[in-house]
Amino acid sequence: MSCILRHHSFLCSYYTSLSIRMSADPGSSTTGDSTKEEHFRRPRSNSTDSETDEYLKDVAVFVKDVRQDVICRDPEEELHWSDIGWTDTQLESIGVLASVSEFLSKLFSASETTQLKLRFASSVLTQFFKVWAVSAGHAFLPWYYLLTMPPLIAWRVFTYTKQKWEYFCLDYCYFGNLAILLILLFAPGDPELMILQFCIANGLLYTGAFSFRNSLVFHSVDKMTSTYIHSAPVLLMFGIRWFPEEASKFWHTAFPQTFLPWNLKWNVLAPLAFVAAHAIFYTVLVYGILKPEEHIITSFRYLKAKKSTKAIFGPNPSFISFLMVQFGVVLVMTGVTILTYTYFYLHLLQVLVLVVVVTWNGANFYVDVFRISLSKNKKS
Repeated sequence: MSCILRHHSFLCSYYTSLSIRMSADPGSSTTGDSTKEEHFRRPRSNSTDSETDEYLKDVAVFVKDVRQDVICRDPEEELHWSDIGWTDTQLESIGVLASVSEFLSKLFSASETTQLKLRFASSVLTQFFKVWAVSAGHAFLPWYYLLTMPPLIAWRVFTYTKQKWEYFCLDYCYFGNLAILLILLFAPGDPELMILQFCIANGLLYTGAFSFRNSLVFHSVDKMTSTYIHSAPVLLMFGIRWFPEEASKFWHTAFPQTFLPWNLKWNVLAPLAFVAAHAIFYTVLVYGILKPEEHIITSFRYLKAKKSTKAIFGPNPSFISFLMVQFGVVLVMTGVTILTYTYFYLHLLQVLVLVVVVTWNGANFYVDVFRISLSKNKKS
């Protein structure tokens, strides 16, 4: 039992020591001295006695180094290590375990690169799927939105809460996506609510992609999620509005096969009332009840810090001026949605503008930001 406990103590100390060394030198697990790796390679069955003795000496030196690391961090640990007398068999088993640990550390560090590759590949493949769904596979658009939006929103709330960015999750874009999802589930056949749904997706929610500089950065889950939140409703409504029969194929209720002509109530007043309801809800909740501290970032504080905002409103714009500008954008987009709701090619143009902008922003990131980051990493 004592031997097992000592082995357990050694392994815990080893992993701790290894993690500290890796954090101090991130490249050590993959680009370290090859001679160190040789120290922990078990001799072959046909090895000579001298090779085996040399191997055990190397492991013993390694154990001594780990012991010194542990004692430096916690002097009390010397009491647990002082009476350990390692036998040759124990030293050999420790050497094997150390070799396995080195391999696992390499595998772990490689998995980060693999994860980036998987994110990039899955994001690109998803874009191919979207192109196909918007152009030919309209029946899959409602299901794609239903199956992807809730988990991505949940992931966004979880990650943003950890980073103290949770107030972003109260913005209009999340409010709008929730309304679109509820109408899609519970009233997909209502032609009037379909107009409201169209105006939400192609109005203020659409402009969020420009305000927050959404970009197609394929390896970044965060950036792709932001782009998805503002673009997926537009693509969904493009399929439902112009190809209702095909979009209804696999859905539980058929979408309106003939959409109503635009009207003042549902193309203008209803979207304005929806935006106003969110603005009142947000203002009362955030600035009347919660009152976030100055270091907490909200969408207003984020946009307020941008150079373009300061150039238009001055160094310290007020929240009221922010709301007034937002209301002006809503009025402009209300006129735009009337046109895009009525004319197919104008709506297609609106979709293409969004695609071009987020693609261009992604290109700027990879060329101007990501390339510089890679150059710095190579130099370091």
